[in-house]
Amino acid sequence: MPRDEATVDRIFAGNLDGLPPLSSKVVRIFTSSTFTDMLMERNTLMEYVYPKIKEYCREKHGLEYQVVDMRWGVRDEMTDEHMTTALCMNELRGCQKYSMGPNFIYFGAQKYGYRPIPSEIDTAELGILREALVSMGNDVHLIDKWYRKDNNKVPPESVLLPISTHLVHFLNKRQPKLQARDAGIWWGTLGKLQLMLRKAAKALYQNDKFTEEEMHNYRMAVTEREVRNGCITMPDDYVKDHVIIYTRILQNINLQNLKRASAFIDIMDRHIDKEAQDFLTEYRDVLAKNKMLKNKGIYKRYEIEWIGREGLANETHDLYLKEFINHFYKNTLKLIDRAMRKEDNSPQGKIVTELLQHLHSCKSNCDVFYGREEELERMKDYITGPSTKPFVLYGAGGSGKSALLSKTALQSIKEWLSPAVPLLMCRYCGTTPNSTALGPLLKSICQQISYTFMLPFEDIPEDTVPVTAFLKELLKLATKERPLLIFLDSVDELTGSTDNNKMSWLPLKIPEHCKIVVSCTYEEGNQELMQDLIFLRQMFEDDDQFLEVTALGSELSWKVMQLWMKSAGRSLNNFQWRVVANALDSCSLPIFCKLVFQ
Repeated sequence: MPRDEATVDRIFAGNLDGLPPLSSKVVRIFTSSTFTDMLMERNTLMEYVYPKIKEYCREKHGLEYQVVDMRWGVRDEMTDEHMTTALCMNELRGCQKYSMGPNFIYFGAQKYGYRPIPSEIDTAELGILREALVSMGNDVHLIDKWYRKDNNKVPPESVLLPISTHLVHFLNKRQPKLQARDAGIWWGTLGKLQLMLRKAAKALYQNDKFTEEEMHNYRMAVTEREVRNGCITMPDDYVKDHVIIYTRILQNINLQNLKRASAFIDIMDRHIDKEAQDFLTEYRDVLAKNKMLKNKGIYKRYEIEWIGREGLANETHDLYLKEFINHFYKNTLKLIDRAMRKEDNSPQGKIVTELLQHLHSCKSNCDVFYGREEELERMKDYITGPSTKPFVLYGAGGSGKSALLSKTALQSIKEWLSPAVPLLMCRYCGTTPNSTALGPLLKSICQQISYTFMLPFEDIPEDTVPVTAFLKELLKLATKERPLLIFLDSVDELTGSTDNNKMSWLPLKIPEHCKIVVSCTYEEGNQELMQDLIFLRQMFEDDDQFLEVTALGSELSWKVMQLWMKSAGRSLNNFQWRVVANALDSCSLPIFCKLVFQ
């Protein structure tokens, strides 16, 4: 959690702009390398080092340590559908998003590695590539056979068909001979497609129709793509805290033993593949190296000799291996410790962590909100009007109460109460430790108000009854310039109230310039899900303070679906839209619309 005072002030004020990321309890590292050349190092790390780091993270920091190594195996089904590259990129993004401290470590040797063809190509771009090949007298039937236009993508994309579309035994493990035959056919076909696309891209580049980057996209290895996304394209001030780069050069590789040598360097037609080596040298020794050294990142290069028939083995390279794993252990812990030092684990820091989680929930709910103009107008009237009672949103589960409550909170501080600067207290009950029971929830709200008005936390009572009374006094601090807004989602989920009803703590009357909005679940015919709303109606005796959040309805759900599809870069044909429309006619709850969209 950030320590700088300005950021902490914004979080306590409920400001939804520029929220820092949530703290993580996981160290999740994406390890990048080609498969055969760094096998010894990766296996040694897995056996001796990862367990020690895992124990260190758990014992010292209470963190979970995880390693993502895609070279430990990708399922055949992923290979069949050409998902390897996308899977690697998704895993890398996940590590960057969730890891505490280090998230990307590259083991670079002398093998450029596997260079797949794109699984998706912009249809217009594929048409240009195809034309270039035809103009050079090439047969393009393989491209026509293996790429199919996806009209649901906007703009249209041509998608590489699953291998089993034309080679039906590619996944057939029950008939190994047929599987081996189809696998052999595919790898031969892939080689031809690689050469064709690279040839066309190069011709287009030479004729100034492709940039060098567009051309290189058809020549790039998976490992280079990982390093570009994990290190090279990241911000300069990012890499020193999150990235480690290793380079290991094996001197005097014995090319007389081509089979063994090919595990450590790219071989083409019994010679070193110069093109692959040039690409490797550029990103490994220039781009990645300069990125790390320029920004004081952790970069280590080893040069060792090829020894004996095997060239590289635990027995012949014991000293190198010990130095490598010690460096890895020491520097991984260094980045983890550095990240944890930036965390604020003080009592106030823990409060900030709680608040930040709720603010992120509010913002993410607003990101997918659309429509509901009438309901929002009703909420605006309450927020800007003279009412001195809490307002209640109710409806069935999945009807969109949380989204409407969140949008109301956002609009209140952004537009409706301007130029006032409201203090926003937003809680999604049951989603965090201090929002599950009534006592801790009310105490955290009191802490948020006390911080803003520079009052001591020590005055806040611990028990539920006195803290309820204390909060009612704090609400009197609201002014026209500094309104107090409390939004509590799913108050029916709270535990620990003083009597049989969970709602009696709500004030019957709230001070001027203060608003409270709560939501609860209500389903007709379900006595358990009706009693909280019934009690609230008895408390406030004013129908103007209640708003039922209903299903979107066919028209609005249709508009929402179109908006979501557009934002995802997807579309549907007429028949597909009819299927969706029929589904939405049967149910237009927001949660169902989301399931249909996904």
